[in-house]
Amino acid sequence: MADKLRVGVIGCGDMTVNHGMGYMNSSKYEIVAISDLSDQAMKDYDDHFAEWDDYKAEHFTDAVEMLEKSELDVVSVGVWDTGHSAMTRAAASSGIKGVLCEKPMADTLGAANDMMLVCRRNNVKLAVGHQRRWLPAYTLAKDLIADGEIGDVSFIKVYARDGLPNYSSHQADLFRYLLSDAECTWAMGNVERETDRWARAIPIEDKALAVFGFDTGTEAMILSGLTPKHGWGAEIFGTEGTIKLTLEDLQIMNGRTNGWDHRVPNGKHASPGDDNFEVIEGCIEQAHAFAAWVNGDTDEYRSIGMSGYKALEMVHAIYESARTHTQVQLPVKTMVHPLGVMIDDGHLPVRYPGRFDIRNHSLRGDNVTLDTENA
Repeated sequence: MADKLRVGVIGCGDMTVNHGMGYMNSSKYEIVAISDLSDQAMKDYDDHFAEWDDYKAEHFTDAVEMLEKSELDVVSVGVWDTGHSAMTRAAASSGIKGVLCEKPMADTLGAANDMMLVCRRNNVKLAVGHQRRWLPAYTLAKDLIADGEIGDVSFIKVYARDGLPNYSSHQADLFRYLLSDAECTWAMGNVERETDRWARAIPIEDKALAVFGFDTGTEAMILSGLTPKHGWGAEIFGTEGTIKLTLEDLQIMNGRTNGWDHRVPNGKHASPGDDNFEVIEGCIEQAHAFAAWVNGDTDEYRSIGMSGYKALEMVHAIYESARTHTQVQLPVKTMVHPLGVMIDDGHLPVRYPGRFDIRNHSLRGDNVTLDTENA
């Protein structure tokens, strides 16, 4: 068996704990170094993996020092969004093989482009953490669509909350995954921002309506904060049938099913209905696939950097549509954060002043600053 990949972690929050769980359970990695501005965050990270033989993490409060000293193969980046680009670029320049960066890929499209450029120049494989692409129900739905079981997909609808980049980058990625990575060609939508709301130091909206068009002829819609509904499922409508998708199962109806046909595909590492099924199954399978890709055992990976970029581009296209009051054609040309531009221009004055971050629960102790290396 090949030597295990040596992992370094930048930002010891919930998301990189999920990465670590995937690494440890896949038996293809050893975590040898972690970095965070908070000593407590690193101690908490240790506690999650204390019983694993492949966990031998040295602590660093300086991520660059960790990259210089730890002889790493891969790096997980889980700092807040504004730090994704800088940390990914630093990691890619340090001689490693691959980076797994949490979603959303970056705070701006310009920053995401920089990440891909530096990784490409250094021959580093860049992955973005859309781990739900490895869920059995998602993949079953994708395969049923590809096999024509509901005809041509005409419309997909999902419900969301908590900001388009924060929550719905996953859903934008789901649209593309279900459609075998079809290209989004246009977007149109609007947002409401009555409160000064942020997520991981990035401004977000209170409510949004987002509509997308794909080169397959499919349209898709996100209703974010407009109703009490939210979740990671989808309603998929085709010319010959319908699929209702959740994280763990799906129902399909077409001319051959005689009503709804309920299907519950098994996971490889957990069973539908188990606590935390989607994180366990998705993250372990993501880790297996990432190791195979980094080691050169396969040329394919489901969530490459460009895929993460396109999910981010779709949600930023909605902000750009709201900013310009137009149907936006992709690729998006605005490389800064369109919602931030609207806020700075006074285009979205808040009705109820008082800045708050919906992710402040992840800050430790009395630290209420928005530094980018506390995930």
